[in-house]
Parts: sequence; C-alpha cells; structure tokens
Amino acid sequence: MLLNNSISLRQAGASDWPAVEALLLANKLPTDGAQAHLPTYLLATSNGEVVGCAGAEVYGQVALLRSVAIAPGLQKQGIGRLLVERLLLEARSRDIAALYLLTVTAPEYFAQYGFKRMKIEDAPQALKASAEFQGACPACAALMALTLRDAPAVDAGLPVAVLGAGPVGLAAVAQLVERGLPFVALEAGEQVGANLRDYGHVQLFSPWQFDVDHAMARLLAPTGWTAPPAAELPRAGEVAERVMQPFAALPQVAPFIKLGARVLAVSREGFDKVKSAGRDQAAFLVRYEQDGQVLELRASAVIDATGTWNQPNPVGANGLQVIGEAEVQDRIFYGIPDVAGALRSRYEGKRTLVVGAGHSAANALLSLAELAKQSPATRLAWAVRSPALQRVFGGGDADALPARGALGASLRRLRDDGALEFFSSLRVTRIERVGDQLRLTGLDAKQQSVVVDGVDEIICATGQRPDLSLTSELRLKLDTWLESTEALGPLIDPNLHSCGTVRPHGHRELAHPEPGFYTVGVKSYGRAPTFLMATGFEQARSVVAAIAGDLVAADRVELELPETGVCSANLTPAGAATGCCGPAPEAVAVAAPVAAPKRGCGPSSCGPKAVPEVAALAPAQASRCCG
Repeated sequence: MLLNNSISLRQAGASDWPAVEALLLANKLPTDGAQAHLPTYLLATSNGEVVGCAGAEVYGQVALLRSVAIAPGLQKQGIGRLLVERLLLEARSRDIAALYLLTVTAPEYFAQYGFKRMKIEDAPQALKASAEFQGACPACAALMALTLRDAPAVDAGLPVAVLGAGPVGLAAVAQLVERGLPFVALEAGEQVGANLRDYGHVQLFSPWQFDVDHAMARLLAPTGWTAPPAAELPRAGEVAERVMQPFAALPQVAPFIKLGARVLAVSREGFDKVKSAGRDQAAFLVRYEQDGQVLELRASAVIDATGTWNQPNPVGANGLQVIGEAEVQDRIFYGIPDVAGALRSRYEGKRTLVVGAGHSAANALLSLAELAKQSPATRLAWAVRSPALQRVFGGGDADALPARGALGASLRRLRDDGALEFFSSLRVTRIERVGDQLRLTGLDAKQQSVVVDGVDEIICATGQRPDLSLTSELRLKLDTWLESTEALGPLIDPNLHSCGTVRPHGHRELAHPEPGFYTVGVKSYGRAPTFLMATGFEQARSVVAAIAGDLVAADRVELELPETGVCSANLTPAGAATGCCGPAPEAVAVAAPVAAPKRGCGPSSCGPKAVPEVAALAPAQASRCCG
C-alpha cells in the first residue's frame, strides 16, 4: 500500500502524454481532445512514475473535469481523492465559477464533493464544443455540476473598448454596431487607418473584394456608398480613404471614435495582476492620452487591435539593435518608404541597402529598381539572413493571389538580372559612420566576416513585433517565441506553416485567461508574418459574437487561407518576420454544429471514472492545473 509521502503532484507537460494516454486507455476512458488540454492536467507520481491523472479543460470561467484515472492495481489508496481535491482547490484559486463533468459509472462518487446532476441540454454553450460533448462520451452519461462561486453581474451599460481604428478594429466596431452593443474606439492617429496611410503608396496584392469587411459594407450601403470594383488592386491608402473613412463618418460610429487617443495601459478596476477573487466582476480600465490629458475609460470588454506597425524589428538578426544602430537612426527607414513619391530625394542617386526577406523588402527593392531606371546613379543592394529565398520569391503562378505571386517573381528577376548587389546569409553585427556614409559589418553562413562599405541609406524591412507593455497588468497567455496568443502559436508558426495550412480559428484561440479581453488583427499573430486582412475580419466577427453571448455564431469560424504556392515541406526555418500587405480570399462558410453524443453505454465511459477510496491522502505538493 502506498504511503502518503510516496505520492507527489505536478502539472503535466507535453512529454507526459504517452503516460496519460496509457492511463486513460487502461481505465477505458476517452482520449479524444485530452492531449490538447494537457497543460491543465494534474499528475500523481510515485518514484518518478505517473500513477494517476485528472484534467480540467478550462473554457473561460467554467471548466470540464475529466480523465480521473488511476493505474491498475493502485486504486482504493486515496490517489483519486488527492487529485480531485487538488483540482477543486486550484479551480477556486483560479476563480473558476463552476466545474462540470460527464460520467457513466461514478455519479455517487462525485456527489460526495458537491457535484449535482443536471440536464445535459442546460450545459454552458462553451462546453459543447469540447470533445466529450462532441461525441467522445456515450449519450447516457450523466452531466454533473459544482458551483464554486456565483456568476458575476454584467454591467450592460459599460461599452466595449476597441483599441485601434485600423481595418480590423473598425471591423469589430461594425460587428458591435450590428449587434447593438455600446462601444468606444481609441485610435492613436489623427485619422482612422493611420497605419495603412503610413504605407498608403503600396499596392496590395489582394483585390478589393477581399479588402472590405462585410459588416462595414452592409452599414455603408444605405448611404449610397458604392463598393470599389471587386477585381481591382487597391493601394493601402485607398482602403483607408474609400472604405474606412466613410465608415467612420457614419452617425452610429463617428461619436464613439476618439482620434489622437494613444492607449497607455489596460488593467482591471481595483485589481492588479495578482488578485483573483471577484476579478471578472471588475470593469476594465483603459488609460489613454488625448490632447495632452491622461484619461481613463471603464469598459465591459476589451478588443485589442492596436497592430504591430509602430514596433519595427531592428536590423540585428538576434532581435536586438546591432551595435551602432541607434546612433545612425537618421539613415535608417523602418518599413516601406515612398521611394517614388515623397521620399524620392532621399534615395535618388544614393546607394541603399535593403535588409529583409519578405513582401515589405520586395516592395522597397522594386521601387528602388524603378527609380534606378530613371536615375542611373541610384544603386541598390539587398541583404538577407537566410540562404533560402523560396518564401519571398513565392509560388509565382501557383499563388492564389496573382499579384502576390508576381511580386516574388519580379524580385527574382531583379536579382537574377544583376540589377542589385546581393548579400546572402548576412547577419549584420555593427553599423558605423565612415565619413558621410555607413559601413556595415557582419557574418556570413560560414561565420566569416563581411564588410559592406559605402552605404548611404538603409531600409530595414525585417517585420514588426507587438507592444506587450500596454497589457502588462492583465493575465495573458502568449506563445513563448511568437508572442501571439498562446493557442494560435502552433497554428501560425512560420517555421511550419504556409500554403494555406493555418487551421480556422476564432474567439477561443484569441481569448486570454483575462475574461473579456481579446487580441485580434496582426497583433494576435505576434511576430509571425503570415497574417492576412481577411483573417482579421473573421476574427472580429467571432470575438464580437462571443462578447454578445452568441457562442453558436462565435464558434462558426469561416476562414480559409489561400495557397501561396510555397508549400510547408519546402520551407527552411523562418528568418525575420515581415508584414503581409493584403487579405485572403473569403472562405465558404463552414458551420460547426454541436454533435450529439454517441449513442449507447459501453465500457468506454466519459469523464471521470469511479475511483473508490479507502482513505484520503494529504496533498504532497501544490500544482497549478486550472490556470
């Protein structure tokens, strides 16, 4: 018989899945969906061996208790009670409102913890998307619930705060207007679409039909607004002028957009990041600066669509500014300069080095090449960190967006024709002034020194990153390396995904442990370069539906990314990120109705299985399982 001090509890990790799966199979419990929620599983171990498990799938403020399984031969020794009691403790400490479970054989066992039977049709809608409700459990399973605290009263009078009035932020506004929800949108720029206007000279590679959010179009239609020709390719600035500006001027929109309002921070009223009890009953507090004054806005929910455009990545390949980069800021343009227009004199007759390997770099190089045709003294050079250029050259004719394929093909011809100097696998480590020009020093793929002298200007087109300082007092779950929302990380990892391989996603992947806070738009992708505008429109639709409580609509994700012609299998690990200047073709709507549980009551029951106990064991150590 096991002794109290021979059992330890710890949180499960990815490497524990084989052991957990074996326990579930041995106890005839379903494995469907379990691996996806492994971080919220609790394990019991003895001498390093996993001898028990229990899981809690967290869906906002409710959770589904499942997979209580003990190794054969070790039942009736208090391990199950130890796991369940620890899960209940963790659920309360994490401010979970209610726990639910489905069971065939153990309703009496869980009744002793306070769980009570309820009708399965009365289950929270959020749980009905889980694998157990989608058919992993037999139809005769009993639904039981344990209330841990009363549900908070929602202040219906508070607005939803939309941070950022770019294309995705305004798409969220349109959805809020259609659902009759109050809102306030805060935009740091003096006009809506400030970031689009910043690179307004750039032609998007997606036609108009994919650049207009449907809800915005529906609200504009009664005013006599005419949609631009569907097949034409707009410039970024045209999207702001022809769609976003008239939408922002609508009488049901204009009074609720604050321009020149720069968000400083977001928190919970009266709550710092640590405090839990009653947290989700507190209003959000959005602090912003407008006209030299610091003001605060109370909100019922927050949609962060602030983007990443104003947070450019540096020249340095290690994510840091290279030595000397800060001292030569006057010679570096971060983004896509208007070479043919307002900034022509800056680059004409000069030698410019473009650093980056994405669509932004391609646009800059092609503009410089056109300038060089008109002014032969203009010279251009291109430095990339990776030796593989398939990603930036793209799929050519195989690309579902022809303009995007043509962009890469034109760049390939530019390099192959010798119209530019090309530095492959160059990682810049230092920039310094030499007379009136710049010298860049770096390393090539063989770690040999490379010196590039005589550079007049640098265009840094290495992508952008999210500003995480705004929400440092909120409880966010971010992907470790992409800084996207955590659930999106594996779906959008540029080391793995291209060619339309990103799976559909919506409010569940965009939410955080902070109830009512969502990150949408390019910021939701963090440092990943694969975001497309139509993705953001769909995100806005799903998130606003969730805020409105319409989880059926929120879960009906309608998204299909286009083929790029660059298949994932051909990609080497991604280098520097870079923004994508256009949305994807719209997907055919694909509904995801809740399936009825499988019929019949077989030996494979669902959720926790009966775990008879002789004596309760004292918890050996704390383990976070419901966070």
